[in-house]
Amino acid sequence: MLADLEELVLCESFSNDHAAVARSAEVVGAQGARLLGAEPETVVIDGVTHLRWAFGTPRVLLMGHHDTVWPLGSLRHHPWSVADGIARGPGVLDMKAGLVQMFHALASLPSPDGVCVLVNGD
Repeated sequence: MLADLEELVLCESFSNDHAAVARSAEVVGAQGARLLGAEPETVVIDGVTHLRWAFGTPRVLLMGHHDTVWPLGSLRHHPWSVADGIARGPGVLDMKAGLVQMFHALASLPSPDGVCVLVNGD
């Protein structure tokens, strides 16, 4: 999970930079596809890239976001690190660790049937 978190944190995703958010969606989508066994549907609205996975007839919605408020270049001053059991870096707490936890939790289920995952870019 730490390697997955590192991958997401190192992909900067400043909300106001639609190209950065699109790059982040590619990384999040690939990670989700690997863990969930299905490619996401990519939805672009007003230039912002969102991702959706739907398994069967959805009864449960899990939602998160992959953008951050950290401007591009923030990693220079706030680099990814893990020390004394604490992970640091832009977006670690909100919400990249939550995405990693969500993907891993779903991957541990016998089946994700009935779940829709929506990861928005804003």
